[in-house]
Order: sequence, then structure tokens, then C-alpha cells
Amino acid sequence: MKTLYPKSLESLREHVKTHIPTLYVMSKTSTVIAYDLLSESLSEQCIVDLSSLPSKIKLDGEDLSISGAVTWQDAIDFLKGTDREIMTYPTDKSACVLAGLATSCTGEMAFGYGTFRQQVIECEYMDYKGEVNKLTHKDHIIDKNYKELTDKYKFFKNPPMPRFDRECDLMIGTEGQLGIITSAKIKTTPQQAYTCLFIKLPKWEVDFRAHLEIVEQVQNYRDKIRICEFLDSNSLTYLKDPLFEDLDLIVLEVKESELEYIFENFLMNLKHISDEDIFEINRSKFLALRVEIPRNVNETNARSGVVKKGTDAQVRIEDFEKLMEFYRSWSKLGIKYNLFGHLGDCHLHFNFNPGQAEVKTVEKELLKFYHLISSLKGSPFAEHGIGIVKQAFIKNYHTETVKALFKKLKVKHDPKDQFFPSGWLS
Repeated sequence: MKTLYPKSLESLREHVKTHIPTLYVMSKTSTVIAYDLLSESLSEQCIVDLSSLPSKIKLDGEDLSISGAVTWQDAIDFLKGTDREIMTYPTDKSACVLAGLATSCTGEMAFGYGTFRQQVIECEYMDYKGEVNKLTHKDHIIDKNYKELTDKYKFFKNPPMPRFDRECDLMIGTEGQLGIITSAKIKTTPQQAYTCLFIKLPKWEVDFRAHLEIVEQVQNYRDKIRICEFLDSNSLTYLKDPLFEDLDLIVLEVKESELEYIFENFLMNLKHISDEDIFEINRSKFLALRVEIPRNVNETNARSGVVKKGTDAQVRIEDFEKLMEFYRSWSKLGIKYNLFGHLGDCHLHFNFNPGQAEVKTVEKELLKFYHLISSLKGSPFAEHGIGIVKQAFIKNYHTETVKALFKKLKVKHDPKDQFFPSGWLS
């Protein structure tokens, strides 16, 4: 399988017009594409790496216009000299913004700012003819029955199928299966001073009443708190300098101007948290440890020959206790794990780190898990996409209405079946 590195839109266009079945990649940070096993898992004849495309970035009024291989770190650095900032980014800021758009990533700040999808004003994409088209944020309902289905998932960051409520949605979350995103314009927000509050809790495996209380109460403060993150005691062991032992951690990122209000009206009224377990910490320290933990998990697994198997499910607030109970049953299997993620959105990632002899057990448990998420009418993959790795678990969510629309979209936008034909839209 050959890999091409186009250095201009014209050279990209030349390849697109060959109609060769291709997987288009950019930053290769996705967790749903097994990049080291592509030759075994794909029917594509070619990989096109878009990371060599020229990148451009500019502030257009209050909106950020980007094209090519702009990373999240590029966007953050570009805005440092302005009074604006972006409203989302992944843990790995070396990822490319347009790749995140294609997979509909959301990130930690979705709690306060909403999803990346909501921040996109317009985007451009190259179609199967090699022509560049513009999509806007105006309403564009593709199919009434399909919309009724996705409307049932309004609470969720991403439903089990793409939303198609706006023109831009044709490209957002469809993972490059209908065209190649070449540029986008996204909203920014005025820079404000934020601080981090660390909240120590008992280990969730023993007692998660405090976790549930915070989830319920924090919903009232989304305009003042932009992240509500969770790191369990197992996650914290991956820090070079652990903060504390045998305790979980919840992190709130709070507007400095609202800090006193949050203490008086929210934190001091929690029944299961003592004020001695709440302390303020520098925001940069949290950002550093948030990067350090997954990096060290991956390095540890690589040294041990372990392949991480994780979840990306989101449930409604009223079902969060059931999700935690199920995760608690996994904690008793004797397989190494850690739990972390976006507590305020009821969206956590349980990562199994199994030895070779434990892989089959984990796969059976994951099947049970996705049956549970289906019964709760939750979203099985709320953040990181489906790719190749998760296709087996998504099929039951795709009804005849969904599959009929997928086929219609593929015929119209990819008649040569050249854009990621191994993907789930096919």
C-alpha cells in the first residue's frame, strides 16, 4: 500500500481525479484507526497523507480561518497575541484541526462551550471531481425521518450516526468518507482568566456518591465552569510525581471572576465533599498532567506489548449511576484499567490494559457494554469517531433508515467509492 504526500491542492486534485480507493489521513493521532495494521484492515489501495499541505491561519474579525495542516497548537499559539481564544482542543495538541473536524472531536471544554460542531461557521471540501465546494452553518435537513432519529440524541455530543442539520454537517463526523476538508472557519471567544480547582474524592470503586452529586449539581454552572474532568486513582499512578494515593480527582476550570460565587453556591453545599478536599491549583499544572497521564499510559503499554481497549460512551444524567455500576463490575475482573474523562457530560473513558491472555475476556465484556449503552439509549462513541476499530459495535445502531441515507449520500458524493471505502458509511 503506497503513501502519497501532496504538497498542494493541485497535486491533491490530481490524485482525487484518478478515483483510486484511498484513506486520507493528516495527523495520525486518531485512536479508531490502527495505523500499524492498515494493510490488514483496509480495502483501500492508497494512503494520502495531508500533513504536507501548506497551512494558513488568520483571524477574520472574531473568527479563525484555517486551511491545510494547521494543528491545535498552531491555532493556540497564533491567538496568543490577540484577545481571542479557541473553544476546544484535544489532549494531543499536535493533532490537526481539520482532522478533528472530520471525526467530530469534542474535547474537555465541550462542557462549557459545546462541541466543535457548534463552533464551525463554514468549511470547504474537495469532492470526487477534484472541485472545492463551500458549506455553511445554515439549516439543511437531508431527510426528515433521519432527523427525527438524531433528534432523540440531542443531549449527546455525537449520536451513533452523524447529524445532518446544517450544510457543514455533511463533512463533520463523516470521517472523510464523502470528501476531503480543505479549510474551515471557526468561532473564537474572548480570552478570560481561568483557574483550576482540584477536588479529592474517595475511589469510585469503593464509593461514587460524591461523583454522582457533582455530576448532578455542576449542570447549573456551565456558564461559569468550562471543564469538569475526572481522573481516577489508577490514572494518577501514571504521573511521575503522584498528587496523592488511593483517591480520585475531579478538576473544574472556573472563571476567576466567578470563583467566589462557585464556592459559595456550589462547592460549599455539596453533602459528600469537605472543603478541605478542595484546593486551587495553577491551570498550567493541570494541562501538563492531563497530557502526561495518557502519554505515560501509552508508553507503559508499548513497553509491555499491551494494546489498550477503551470506551467512548456517553449517557444521560439519569443513567449515569448505571454506567458507573457497570464500570464497577469491570474493576473486579482483575484486569489492569483506568477511568477518566468528561464527568460533567456523563462521558467517561474506561481503558482496559489487558495482557495477551486477557484480550478475549475484554472483547466479550465490551460486547456486553455496548448492549447496555444501547438499552440506555446512550451514545456509544461520543467523541473519537468510529473508524475501523469500532465498526463491529456500531452496526446495531444503524437502522434501515440510517443505512438508506448512508447509501444515498455515498452514491451522490462518492459515486466511485474512492473516499475511505472501508469506512462505516459503506
